[in-house]
Amino acid sequence: MKNKKSMSDIKPYRWRRWLCVFLLMVSPVAGLGHGGEDHGAEQASVVAASTGMVARTAKVGEWEVVIKHPSLEPDKELAARVFVTKHDTNEPIEGANITVTISGVDAAPTQVLAVAGNTPGVYEVMLPPMPKGAYKLAVQVGADSGNETAQFGEVQVASPPVVEASSVNGWARTGLIILAALLGLGATGVTVMRLMQSARSRKGETAAA
Repeated sequence: MKNKKSMSDIKPYRWRRWLCVFLLMVSPVAGLGHGGEDHGAEQASVVAASTGMVARTAKVGEWEVVIKHPSLEPDKELAARVFVTKHDTNEPIEGANITVTISGVDAAPTQVLAVAGNTPGVYEVMLPPMPKGAYKLAVQVGADSGNETAQFGEVQVASPPVVEASSVNGWARTGLIILAALLGLGATGVTVMRLMQSARSRKGETAAA
């Protein structure tokens, strides 16, 4: 009886061992939760929203010019908006003459005029149907303080991407990994509970002896 170890001697080591097992089971879920995140610098010139809209921003002179449009699909006329403000004060520029120019590689530039909307500094424009390909996008702004041209670089007119079966399989595989991890956590929890019950039972037997 003198050589028998008490529960107070064994318990700390046992709990450390099962704590390590628990952390190993949790780590896959934590790793998956942060997968695909990009913590790098954001691009201020082009922002794609989850609604399918794209906002392009350019600073020219004292103005900030933003053109917001849906994803450019081939042979579709699309409604867009142009926002013109002073980039220092964010004051809207009213009464400006706005022209959107689209230049194709094998086609002459197409110019469309924008009209003032109901909100100050906001102008409505209809982008013409364009074949699939790469284009240069620019917005000319004429106001009392001068005339400037905002260049937005190259834009792509393309069909919406098709979801491939491999992508679907990838999501299914990720879901199975998460499910397996959760099942492992559940099994670990059951095992820990049983160990706790066993420890309490042994402690009671030791106290009775």
